[in-house]
Amino acid sequence: MMLLALLAVASAHCAPVSLALGEMPASYRGRRFREISASFASAFDRACNEGLLKAKPLAPSHRLVLFNAPDANVASIYTAKGRTMLEYYFVTQDGKTHVPSASELHEAIYCALHGASAKEQEESGRCLPD
Repeated sequence: MMLLALLAVASAHCAPVSLALGEMPASYRGRRFREISASFASAFDRACNEGLLKAKPLAPSHRLVLFNAPDANVASIYTAKGRTMLEYYFVTQDGKTHVPSASELHEAIYCALHGASAKEQEESGRCLPD
């Protein structure tokens, strides 16, 4: 079962994107989901204003599905089985919940749409999740 965020992120010149809960632990519903929705709205608005969304939409379906990856080290956005996924360590193995910051989400948007240069990847590991 998927729950959609009540808030769809939109701007005057970027297609709106909503967040959806996929197979997420119950501890991530409610307050934590509202927190990530706010962080994502801020990151998406910044990316839109910077022009990162001009060449292609972040999510062709206008929906990002949250995917819990307890062992992940960064937020990642990618397409799998026709869905655009936002992967993060939302709930770790010890049951602790985590909400990515607007900066972390902006970086995930940047990496999904633009990517880092070979030099950036080599020197800093940008856009290369472990």
